[in-house]
Amino acid sequence: MDNVKLFSVLLICVALMLVCEAQLTFTPAWGKRSPGSLTLNPLIGSTSYGQDACKTPVDSLLVIYRMIQTEAQKIVDCSQK
Repeated sequence: MDNVKLFSVLLICVALMLVCEAQLTFTPAWGKRSPGSLTLNPLIGSTSYGQDACKTPVDSLLVIYRMIQTEAQKIVDCSQK
């Protein structure tokens, strides 16, 4: 009986090893944050957004700043009542 259990566990492990085969290689050009990941055409590779894609427009920052000021003023007004 023990041999049957051992054989079945061994068979399951072998089957999982055959099904779950993979290779991972990590290189500098791997992942979302790699310099070449923002290219418009992966075949060309020379046209990329670079650092301009990460810059926040000043108008957006001003809108967020004004929203924070408005909410802070509402909190001050409510605390004074």
